[in-house]
This record gives sequence, C-alpha cells and structure tokens, in this order.
Amino acid sequence: MYRWLLPVLYSTVLLGTLLFVFPFDTGYATERSPLGFALWSTWTTTSKDAQDYSYCLLVPVIVAYLVFERSPRIARAPIRGINVAMVVILLGLLLFWIGSKAGKQYMGCGGIQLLLAGIILWFWGVAVFRMVLFAWALLSFAWPLPFIDTSIAFPLRMMVSGVAYHVLNLIDIPCLRNGTAIISAPNPAANLSTGARFQIDIADPCSGIHSLLALLMFSALYSYFFLPRRWQQWTVFLSAIPLTIVGNVVRILLLVVGSINFGTTFAIGTNDTPSWYHEGCGYAVFAVVLGLEFLLGYAVVVFEKSRLKYFVGDDGEEATVTTENGEPPASGEVPPWRGYVTLSLTGLMVIVFLIRPPPGLPPEAGVLMSLPDQVTLVDLPGGRFSGVTAPVTAVEHERLPKDTEFARMNYEDFHGHFVYFSIVLSGLQQYTIHPPEICLVAQGWRIVATQDIPIRLASGHNLIVRNLTVQHDAYDVNHKPRVVESYFMYWYVADGVVTASQVERNWISSWDRVVHNRNHRWAYVFAMSPITDSVRADGLNPEQTREMMAQFIQQIVPTFQKSELAEPNRT
Repeated sequence: MYRWLLPVLYSTVLLGTLLFVFPFDTGYATERSPLGFALWSTWTTTSKDAQDYSYCLLVPVIVAYLVFERSPRIARAPIRGINVAMVVILLGLLLFWIGSKAGKQYMGCGGIQLLLAGIILWFWGVAVFRMVLFAWALLSFAWPLPFIDTSIAFPLRMMVSGVAYHVLNLIDIPCLRNGTAIISAPNPAANLSTGARFQIDIADPCSGIHSLLALLMFSALYSYFFLPRRWQQWTVFLSAIPLTIVGNVVRILLLVVGSINFGTTFAIGTNDTPSWYHEGCGYAVFAVVLGLEFLLGYAVVVFEKSRLKYFVGDDGEEATVTTENGEPPASGEVPPWRGYVTLSLTGLMVIVFLIRPPPGLPPEAGVLMSLPDQVTLVDLPGGRFSGVTAPVTAVEHERLPKDTEFARMNYEDFHGHFVYFSIVLSGLQQYTIHPPEICLVAQGWRIVATQDIPIRLASGHNLIVRNLTVQHDAYDVNHKPRVVESYFMYWYVADGVVTASQVERNWISSWDRVVHNRNHRWAYVFAMSPITDSVRADGLNPEQTREMMAQFIQQIVPTFQKSELAEPNRT
C-alpha cells in the first residue's frame, strides 16, 4: 500500500486540486477556468485558433502506455525517495502560482511538468525516475504554446516562403515574395498583372508550421521504439525541424501548380472554407516528412551496421539490479510521512489561492476610443489634416478576439502629406496585442532601422515612441520596381502606464498581476507615414518626415490619452 497506492493517491489529490479546482487565469480577465478544463477545451476545440493542438489529446494516452510498457521493470526498481526533491516540488508549485497570477497558461503547464518530476523523485527516487524519464519528457507535448507563432512559427514561415520563392523561380515559375506571401510575377507580354496566376499567403494557421510539434512528437516515439543507438535517436528526432520546412515547401509548390492549372478557387478556396485540394496539400506535409524520416531512420541503422559489422543493442537501457543470489532486491515502501507532506502542500496551495485570487478586469483603459476629425500642424506648409475613418481588415477581425476595439483614421492635408493613425484596445483577452515587428514583416515590409525617440508633449511629459524605418518593394504603373520607405512609430498605453517596449509591457503586466494583484488593459497606438522625397520632387526627406510625425503625435495624443487629459499642467 505504501509502495504505490497511497503515494499515487496523495499525488492525485495535489495535481487534481491544481488542475480541476483552482481558478486559473487562462488569458481572459473575466474567466477563471481551472487549468485542466482550459486544456481540455484547447485539445478538443475545432476552431482555427486551437485546432493545431488537437494532437495534444493523444499525449496522456501515449504516456500512460509508456508507463504500462515499463511497469514490470518499475515494479522491481528500488524505492529510495530523495529529500532534495522537495525543492523541485516547491519550484513547480511556485511556477504554477506565478502562471495563474500572471495569466500565463504555459507557465502553469511548466509548473505541472516540474511538479511531476519532483513528486516521482520525492516518493520513489532516481531509479524510478530514470525508467519513466522518456514518458515524463513526452508529456511536455501536451501543453499548448500560444507564444510559438512569434518565437518559432513565424521565423519558419519566413524561411518556407524564402525557399519556396527560390524553388519556384528555379523551375521557371516566375514569382515575387511579399512578406509571407508568394505571388506570380507580372507578364506584360501576356497581359498578366502581378498575382494574376496565383497568390499564396503562407499565413498562420494555414502554413502548416504548427505541425512541427506533432511531427517532433512522432519523431521522438519512432526513435524511442525503433532506433537502438542514442545518436540515431537524436538525429532522427531533430531532423523533424528541417524536414518540416521541406514538407511545407512541397505543399506550397502543389498549391501553386493547382492554382495555375485549375484556378485559385479550386486550389485555395476561401479563408472560411478552404478547398478539398487545399486541405489535401496540408496532409502532404505529413506524408513527405514522415516518409523522409522513415528513410533517414533506415539509413542511420544501415550505416551503424556497416560501420561496426554487427548490430549493437540499446545503449540506453538501465542495468538490472540483483542481489548476490541473482534475485531482484526488496524494493521497500514509501515512508508515510512523505504522503502527509504532499497533502499539506495541497492545503497550503488552497490557502494561497484563497488569500490572493487572480486579479479581475481593470475598470478603466488608458485611452479614449475616439480620434479627432482634424489635426493642425502650424509649422508645416498645408498642415491642416482631415481624417477619414480607416477600415479594419478582414484578417484583423478574424485573428483578434471579437471584443477588440479599434479607432483608426487616414489623415491627409491635401498638400501631399499623409498619416495613418490607429488605436487597438484589447478586450477581455490578454493576447490581443502583438509586436508590430511581426505583422510588418509578414506584410512584406523590411525593418531597416529601429530607434526610441522622445516626443515632448504639452503637459511636459516625454512620450517615448519606437520608430521603425521600414521599406517595401512596389511597382509603378509602368511595372518598374521601386522602394517605398516609411516611418512607423508605436507605443503601448494602459491606465497610468506608457511604454514603447513589448518586453517591458509584458514585464509590467506580469509583475503587477503577481505582486500588486493588478491587471492592465493595454492599447496599442501607432502612426505611419511615407517618406515622400523618393517619389516626388517636393516630398519630405527622412528628417522632415520624422519631425512632421513628432508634431502630429504632439497634437493628437492629448485628445485620447487619459494621462494627458487628466493632468495637463503636470511637468
């Protein structure tokens, strides 16, 4: 009883309480769903935002099988729980608590992962942990990673688009690359404009890049069961990364060929209802990657056999522990006090959550969601800007939460000066705001310079904005290429907080939620204007454009930013 039953029971009480009882801030300020229910919703949803994580539902089943497969050896393992494992358990609980307070679901999942390792070491010791190490590591594939698009998926999307662009031109299918999109090149002789033959946007989630995690999991299982040597296992496992790029390039080629021969409707469909051909090309990624992995696995085994002239057994198997007469040793029992300590930790976590529940939605935003119809710059010839409401794109409506608010204007003074100004205010969901560096590059802009500049406001405050110098390739009416250069200035605003740094914004949000039990409702503000001296003789040069935008921001900020409305005379 004290060897397995009671320790498993105590562990289940602790983990079950954390996963299915405690309210966990999962990204929505008014929803306190326990982490276990939030995970189940993510695993089983069919929405575009989460369907890439449907494979996670299989992970607990696979982990259970791996433990069952090794259960005879685990049953014979010596039981020697280690006290230092309590440090690992406490670190796991701390990480879970911080995740719940900061609204970072992946931190809560990381805390559970660490907690499981600590529990195994605490009750049963190193020998048992070694036997279930692979199953424990594989469990990490069960956790959704909402930040993967910026850290992994987006760079891979750019790599896929770059490789596909070069391959298409190499096989004599002329095309242009515009951020993550690949479009057919213009052909004046055939009276074909840019994009007339095909337009393929390698966009999230349709890029198939999120298949990387599922393919990595399959690679791990394939390597574990079928490859005997450790170097072979790691080679095939890591090959999933470049092979996923290869598979996605093949998918893009199939979509291009389908668009050229059968039309865009047949090959692509629409964003809401992709065609069957489009969906089938998505499965081609798995067929290509898995086929190449099987071949690679076969190749490394053949190479090892030819090198050593005989098959080498598993170098990762643990030695069987026996006594002097060849019998398995007595494995012992788990001391009861270890279970009592685990139950005490469950009670401690209950008290902590009752004392410091996650913060609620802040009652106020830091901005007013309205922009003036006119902005006047007295030092600029013309300088009287009139605004027209700018539309919100279909992609923004589709990708951002439904309660996201927008205030957006196109300003023009009818003397050749333009400013595009926008406020995006997050609703209840905390993942509305994304760094513009990702969106701009995906839209085909190149960021050639970044600078934080101060703008002195009428209140006496210095507003720090991040200024991006961006370039975009375009064609004039005669199909001649030219480069469009613009300034893009942005910053973030919450109630009483302003910053131009995405890192600082995330830090402020997490710190205030954990330490001060305060939530922030962030607004993302930006202004964009072209540098016009490259397209007309009387246009503004870079320095003049920057000065015009600084003056524009000086004039418009006091009309919507509450920190400037509330205390206009503070210095």
